[in-house]
Amino acid sequence: MKHFFVCFLLTFTFCEIYSQEPVMQAPEYALIRLATADSSSDHYYPRLLERYEAFDSTLSVTDYRYLYFGYIFQDNYNPEWKSKDEKKIEKYFREAKKDESNYDKVIDLVNKSLREFPFDLRTMQFLCFLYHQNGNIEMGQKASHRFLSVIGAILSSGDGESCETAYHVISPLHELNILKVFQFESSAQKPFGDCNYLELKENKRGVKGIYFKVPGQWN
Repeated sequence: MKHFFVCFLLTFTFCEIYSQEPVMQAPEYALIRLATADSSSDHYYPRLLERYEAFDSTLSVTDYRYLYFGYIFQDNYNPEWKSKDEKKIEKYFREAKKDESNYDKVIDLVNKSLREFPFDLRTMQFLCFLYHQNGNIEMGQKASHRFLSVIGAILSSGDGESCETAYHVISPLHELNILKVFQFESSAQKPFGDCNYLELKENKRGVKGIYFKVPGQWN
């Protein structure tokens, strides 16, 4: 699953916006847990998720924070989740490059996978590419906006410069996804308190490493 150029371009633009007006606050998990379980709350999880899956463009950064971090309190949350259809998706994608009529089949499989784990960043990014490649610009833009908004929720949780200001992610795989967004490569991973420190290979920005935190203990 390669060549996500459209989504990467949008991601970098989005990150520039965030760097201009940084929003940095660690998630308040106790508050998120209460609000997402309260049917009278604006952030009641089933309603938020329904809007999310419908590509609702009116969802705010705050809404996405409740969606993304609130997912750890849902019964089907699994930080180590992997799609059972991954190999099938990759096979159909290879075939789709030879026969464009197969793109619809791949898109259906990808959407099915996202219903199982709505925040699989790699698959979300792949969906952006598939819609654009299939000529469905409207859905490509909606999928890109949703992907970027989830990235925005993660970036709003900290700056990654220390364990105290670590980026919060709901899956260890998302640590590597965020590195790819910034075009970084990890050279080593080290536990640091309740954080995970990813040392980086030499890069143009001179960043030595990034701290992440997976809040599994709150689930």
